[in-house]
Amino acid sequence: MCSTLGYFNTKLPFDEIVKLNLSMKHRGADDSTVKEYTFKGKKLYFGHNRLSIQDLATHANQPMENEKFVIVFNGEIYNHLEIRRDLKYQNFKTSSDTETILWAFTQFGIEETISKFIGMFAIGLFDKIENKLYLIRDRVGIKPLYYTFQNDEFAFSSELKGFAEHLKSELSNKSLIQFMTLGYIPKNNSYYKNIFKLDAGHYLTFDGQNTDITKYWDLPTKKIDISYQDAVIETERLIRSSIKYRLLADVEIGSFLSGGVDSSLVSSIMQEESTKRIKTFSIGFEDREYDESIYAKEVAKYINSEHYEYKFGVNDVFNLLNIFDNHYDEPFGDASSLPMMLLSQKTKEQVSVALSGDGGDELFLGYDRYFLTNNYFNKFQKIPKILREIGSFVARNSNQDKLQKLSYPLKMLTQENLYSLLYTSIKPWELQNLFDKEFIKDSFGKVDLSLLDILEYSFDGNDLIDSLSRLDFKRYLVDDIMTKVDRASMAYTLEARVPLLDHRLLEFAYSLPTNLKLQNGAKSILKDILYTKVPKELIDRPKRGFSVPLKHWFRKELKDVAYEKIQSLDDRFNKKYLIKIFEEHQKGKNFEYVLWNILRLK
Repeated sequence: MCSTLGYFNTKLPFDEIVKLNLSMKHRGADDSTVKEYTFKGKKLYFGHNRLSIQDLATHANQPMENEKFVIVFNGEIYNHLEIRRDLKYQNFKTSSDTETILWAFTQFGIEETISKFIGMFAIGLFDKIENKLYLIRDRVGIKPLYYTFQNDEFAFSSELKGFAEHLKSELSNKSLIQFMTLGYIPKNNSYYKNIFKLDAGHYLTFDGQNTDITKYWDLPTKKIDISYQDAVIETERLIRSSIKYRLLADVEIGSFLSGGVDSSLVSSIMQEESTKRIKTFSIGFEDREYDESIYAKEVAKYINSEHYEYKFGVNDVFNLLNIFDNHYDEPFGDASSLPMMLLSQKTKEQVSVALSGDGGDELFLGYDRYFLTNNYFNKFQKIPKILREIGSFVARNSNQDKLQKLSYPLKMLTQENLYSLLYTSIKPWELQNLFDKEFIKDSFGKVDLSLLDILEYSFDGNDLIDSLSRLDFKRYLVDDIMTKVDRASMAYTLEARVPLLDHRLLEFAYSLPTNLKLQNGAKSILKDILYTKVPKELIDRPKRGFSVPLKHWFRKELKDVAYEKIQSLDDRFNKKYLIKIFEEHQKGKNFEYVLWNILRLK
């Protein structure tokens, strides 16, 4: 993979731009280049670090330009050879996808060119003739892209470390509240007040004075009429096509394999499409209560892959924390990113590209929280309001932690409040215990926040399960899962490809009616495909997810470091409340995610 960087109208010297570009060298160790251009009579710098995957020769390095455009590009366009055949220009000097899309933009323009892409991409594009700068992010948000426009200085970067310190002078209190609630920073926000993520499926136009953001893609809302069997057949066809595209590379490719439905399906089809044994990689835990690596080993044995297995323990946490903080740039609370980093490090020793099974739970309804929320909401709706208020009072004054958590949802019965019970580290209605009310009001304009306020999202339609899966796709998948995979893999210059997030598969999956997706149970379409490749007994078991034994570690190895972190917090936090949480965790209650988020604060 690669990194992109751009600065317009900056007072920074060229050498400083070079240093900022080199700060992302881990994303592409094969070449690092910064070039200077003129935009509206002022200096424009484009920087790039390259990880060579297609066309390993130096003439495919970036920035790349023709008479109209200059481009810096992070990602892969898997169908670029098909696009290349449709171009009038045929005097290509490289076999890289960068040169293909450079000339595609020249011939077709911005939106028509993007519509042709099958792949993942974050692009900086300077139109030398029209004097415009474009930033383009892929449909899903697989690749990161940040930007800022402060005091007439415009900059963009693949990671926050690419921004000079004077652009990061003010932290975002709103993002802090979002992080403490969710464990990640959603939407277009970052930890810094004036630096933003470009939303997935959008492109930005900058004319030297103003920015304009355009949405070019979104999930379909219309449902199609199709039989279950035809849906299974079409889903497998699209997944197979997606995987075949993602096997395009001039380096060796492997696959992450956890033994779950999604990674097992990707790995098994990848093996079917390969002419030799593929390499698969899994990470397990030294704590046997959390270790599921045996399932990955059994699937690998059945599909006959060359399997590599690694173990993660608490000592790895201490070894990786500094590296973690350096690569995630802002608070990030998904603890599974640590074993993901170790897995990426070990995988890179064998291959340069790995396929990942992320996305199946959102597309094909694999999360238990969808069904629990739906069931609870339907049941609670039948309870008369007066009884709900009495129940809320009893729950609020109970000594039982689980009952206390029900007090607010019972009183304020909404879908998002019920979903919060299963979704967040700190419930929105508990934020006033953690932060001063005025601090919350200054950040969001009000004190009583719902989950949707914090996510900056609104539900559409009447299908609750479909709405929740779309929410997860737009927020959790992009801002948590894709961030985790990108930073962990790029920390070790490993390219991760995500075949289940091919936009053709997305458009089909989200056009399927919910009752059809659930005809044979959660994620049944993917399971029914997988059953034709791997025995049922290797797959059918309770879903656990990629859990990390934090609750045990915070009572032993991480106990002291967590307490010291709480004591070091500034006056934005209610330290008495956090110490109370810490002490209750030691006595048996589980506040692992709150404590982990506190530990990740910068």
